[in-house]
Amino acid sequence: MGKKEIRFLRRMFIYEGIKRDLERRTMKIDENYLADLDQKLSLIPLSYDRAFKSVFKINLDILKDFLKVAIPTNINDDDSINLLDSEISVTSKNEYQKNSFILVVINNKIYIEVEVDKSKLEYVSDHNFSYRDIIFTKVINTKEYLNCLIYNYVYHLDLNESSYEDVLEDEIVLYGQKTHKIYIPNSRTFTKALKLYRNLYYNKGDRRPEVIWYTLFTAKTFSELYELAKNVMDETKVQKLMEAVINMSKDEVIIHEWQKEKMDALVKHNELEGAKKEVKDEEIKESTFETAKKLLNMKMSIEDISKATGLTAEEIKKIKNTEN
Repeated sequence: MGKKEIRFLRRMFIYEGIKRDLERRTMKIDENYLADLDQKLSLIPLSYDRAFKSVFKINLDILKDFLKVAIPTNINDDDSINLLDSEISVTSKNEYQKNSFILVVINNKIYIEVEVDKSKLEYVSDHNFSYRDIIFTKVINTKEYLNCLIYNYVYHLDLNESSYEDVLEDEIVLYGQKTHKIYIPNSRTFTKALKLYRNLYYNKGDRRPEVIWYTLFTAKTFSELYELAKNVMDETKVQKLMEAVINMSKDEVIIHEWQKEKMDALVKHNELEGAKKEVKDEEIKESTFETAKKLLNMKMSIEDISKATGLTAEEIKKIKNTEN
């Protein structure tokens, strides 16, 4: 590539950057704008791990507002918040591509790792507890390990997007079965079932701030997200959030990964349903054979057994020969 081509591409890059900046500045985000946008663009929900990370790692002030509600410790408006890392080491090769972690420190004292997850009930607690140790190794200097455990706070917040029947909301601590003592009380892991809060908000009329925040992550349209956000943050932050979510939902890489994940989930679901159907069909077939055996023992004719069970005469004869 020659120097002219390089200069041309550089000018185009700068132009596009200025153009996007002007678009953001002139974007008037309101109900009408979002209603129109909902017809043109699909919202990638914040319950999708890459979407969550993309939006909140550049909007730490909004993330802090959420953590003030979600974490049972004192976090104030003027407290500092810094991004330590946006992903941590995975525990299995199945999670190799996963980018679902945001790790922040508030006032250099409170370490909080937020994860968006889809683990089923039988895996959630084990999964979360294993990440507790990983977080410690990520944020703690070995020489100051003991002091950090005593004087600092380490929290892991699991926002689980599975059906709430499959998620056990829990608070995990290091507990001695013999001593009945909680060790390292300032280290805790919380599991939250996002769809449970969506049900509370829309079907139970629960309007507590934490319910609104967790429901916000499950919003299906830009308009819904906007209406929820207005209840838990000021207008400036609402605009910042909506702008970030709109831009994220236009990101071709995120769109591709989101669609791929949905397709993979659909294929997995269909395979599971197919396997269930095969098992069910086999169980029905075995039950029908047992019925045919009993009718044969009652000396019923093959023709009548065929009418009663739906089995062919050949199938019934095979059963009869097997029994003999």
